[in-house]
Amino acid sequence: MIPLPVILFSIFLIIAFSIVAWKGFTKHRVLLAFLIASGASMIFGGISHIFVPTIVAQNIGWPVCPQFQFEIGIANILVGILLILSYKFDNDWILAAIVASTIWGWGNALGHVISYKKDKNKSSGNIGWALYFDILLPIISIILYLI
Repeated sequence: MIPLPVILFSIFLIIAFSIVAWKGFTKHRVLLAFLIASGASMIFGGISHIFVPTIVAQNIGWPVCPQFQFEIGIANILVGILLILSYKFDNDWILAAIVASTIWGWGNALGHVISYKKDKNKSSGNIGWALYFDILLPIISIILYLI
C-alpha cells in the first residue's frame, strides 16, 4: 500500500505542475512548483504530527509524545510556509527556504538512520519513504535552483 504522504505529495506535484503547464514552463516556474508541492507536503506532515500524533508516531516507529510532536509539527509547518511563500519573493527568499528545508530534511534523515542503527527501527515512516523524501527533496530543490 502506498503511504498517504506519498500520495498527497504526488497530488500536490500534479496540481502545481498543472498550473505551471497552463502558464508556460520556465526554469523558475518549475522550481516554484516543486517548492510549493514540497511545502504543502510539509504542512500536511506538520498538521499530522499535531492532530494525530499517535498515528504518526506508530508509522515512524517511535513512542508517542504529543508535546514533542507538537513542536515537530510547528517546525514542519514553518518550513512548509517558507517554501510555499517562495512564489511571492525573490531569489534570496527562495535560497533561504531551500537552505532551511535542506537542514530540516537532512537532519531528520540523520535521525531516521540513527534510529535504524541504534534500535533496528525498520518502520516505513522511519527507514522507508520518509527517509527518501528527507534526502531527495532537498537535493531536487538544490538542483532546480542551480540550473
